[in-house]
Amino acid sequence: MSDAFVSAFDLADDPSGSKAKAVGEELLTMDMSVKRAMDAGMTPDEMKVAQAARAAVQAAQRVVEALSRTAG
Repeated sequence: MSDAFVSAFDLADDPSGSKAKAVGEELLTMDMSVKRAMDAGMTPDEMKVAQAARAAVQAAQRVVEALSRTAG
C-alpha cells in the first residue's frame, strides 16, 4: 500500500487521472486479497468482518471512479 495520502480533493483535481488510477489499483488489490481470504474459508464471524471490509473497499472504488469522472 502506498504511504502517500490522497484526498478526495486531489482526485477531483487530477485531469490526467494518474492519482485515481493508482488509488484504484490499490483498492483492486485490497478487494482481491479479501476475496482470496474469503474463498480460502473463514469462520462465520470472520466472514462477516471480511464481507464488511470488502463492501467498504468496493464503495471506495465507486467514489474514486466518480471523482475521476468529474476531474476531466
